[in-house]
Order: sequence, then C-alpha cells, then structure tokens
Amino acid sequence: MKTIHHQFREADFYIPTWEVQHLFLGTFNPEGGEAVPYYYGRSKNQLWPLLSQIFGETFDPNDAKFFDLLRKHKIACMDVIHSVTADEKHLDTITGKGYKDAAIINGKVSRTYNTTAILNTIANNPGVNLYATWGKGSNLKTWRDQVNQLGSVIPLVSPSMAAKVPAGANKFAYMLTDWRSKIIVQ
Repeated sequence: MKTIHHQFREADFYIPTWEVQHLFLGTFNPEGGEAVPYYYGRSKNQLWPLLSQIFGETFDPNDAKFFDLLRKHKIACMDVIHSVTADEKHLDTITGKGYKDAAIINGKVSRTYNTTAILNTIANNPGVNLYATWGKGSNLKTWRDQVNQLGSVIPLVSPSMAAKVPAGANKFAYMLTDWRSKIIVQ
C-alpha cells in the first residue's frame, strides 16, 4: 500500500486565502502525476477557457497575472480528496492514464478527504457558490457523506474534452451553455 498526496498540499493556494465567491470543487490532483501550475491545468480540460468566456478575461494558469485574475473575480478551486492510499498495482491508474475519477472513488482505494478545509473556506466566504465538475459523481457512501456535508453544490457539465455530450453537439459550446446558465457574474 502506498499513499499518494495531493500535488498542491504544500502550495500557498491549496486553501484559498483570498475572498471567494465562486469555488470550483474537483476530485484529486495526485503528486507523481502530471505537474500543473494550478487546478484544471491539463491541456484537455476546458475549465479555464470556459471561465475566460464567461468572465471576459483570459485565465491562463501559466500567465503571471493568473492569480490576480482569480482574486479580482473571486474564483478559487479546491479538491475534495487530500490523499489516497492504494495497492501499488493500482498506482498508474491514479497518477496517470487519464485521471479518471473511477480510479480514486471506489472500494479499492482509501481516501483522506479535504472536507474540513472546504467547510472552513465556505464559512470564511458567506454566500460562496460551490460548483462541482465531476458530473454525477460516485455513489460510494463515504464520498456522498463527505460531499453532502458541503451543502448546496451546483453541478456543472464536466469540463473534460473526454466527457460525453449529446450526439451531434459541439462539446465546448454545450459546456459553455450549461456553465453560463449556472454561473452568475456580478
């Protein structure tokens, strides 16, 4: 058995210290996986292009002004899982090969959740909107118990280009329509 921690657990942004109105909840960014500068930093993920369209600014985690834009628009991200412990034969499905949630939200993997930190962020930001990008999520009881503690979470169509959309739909346009209907910009 091996424990894999969140790749950002030591970063100063792991728990946002700025005012947050829009908190995007993901699942897990493993250490040992693809190194990214911030959440949703993999090239196939469309979160930042979607938010760029919605907020009218270019959000690029590789840009020096990125964190200034997050603060300006009161946007932050947090993952529900802090670390996982798994049999070594399952490690490659966790630290690579597509980062599928099924590899970390199942009965074979033990999870340490980030629920307390998320609840503290919610408490420090009254009126924050919580958005989930994991689709329907898992039916695993421990996962549901943790997510249910967070309160009302607005489900968004997954920003992954691997996500399924209705036949014939342009993926990005489909995502953008869903997100624009749920994210209120003030």
